[in-house]
Amino acid sequence: MALIGCVYLIIMLILNVFTGFAYEQSIMPFSKAVSYIIEGIAFVLCVLCFFFYTRHSIYYIALEILTLSNLYTGRIYTALFLTAILFILLLVENRLASKVRLGVCLALEVVKLVLVIPYGVRSFFEYIGITLFSLATIGCINLLFRHAYDKKSFDTISIDDYKFTARQKDCIKEIVLNNTTIKALAINHNVSESAIKKDLSHIYDVLGITGKADLKALFIGYEF
Repeated sequence: MALIGCVYLIIMLILNVFTGFAYEQSIMPFSKAVSYIIEGIAFVLCVLCFFFYTRHSIYYIALEILTLSNLYTGRIYTALFLTAILFILLLVENRLASKVRLGVCLALEVVKLVLVIPYGVRSFFEYIGITLFSLATIGCINLLFRHAYDKKSFDTISIDDYKFTARQKDCIKEIVLNNTTIKALAINHNVSESAIKKDLSHIYDVLGITGKADLKALFIGYEF
């Protein structure tokens, strides 16, 4: 995701230099400066993701400031697209479970609505409508996904019921709770990535699943 973000921002910066693409629709003051500054900050954050790949919040911050920048410069639909991506990532990683995070997210959405106001009543209600529709759709998909695995008896599922090593148990915990990458797991356990891949392959075979998504779904609500 960070790589995609870097490529997107490089393209946007090039378009800005030659066409003013990112701020040509704006009616707000200092739109050009805001566009360049925000895209520069977001690019730096995406680069930092390569060094701090377990800190997913860095990427979320980049998406949020890009969304705010697009709203400020009048690119409402681009902002909606980025908001939808952000919601998907937050729901997939269960980041909205915390009341504090949910409150921050709602406060930012209010700020976004304020930024849409100068672009007219139509844009304002379009933004509200499409945002609510996107959130409801993503929420329903998330609920259906959870419901499909609620039928499993989580009370009877226990990692201790399987002959996993301590490292394999930790891999399960890190993937389910933090969506930790193979590279990060290898660094944390001071082993090669191939060793982690073998551990994960063994875990998938034992549990009868095919990948990370199934593993996370299988242990939804599990108390580690």
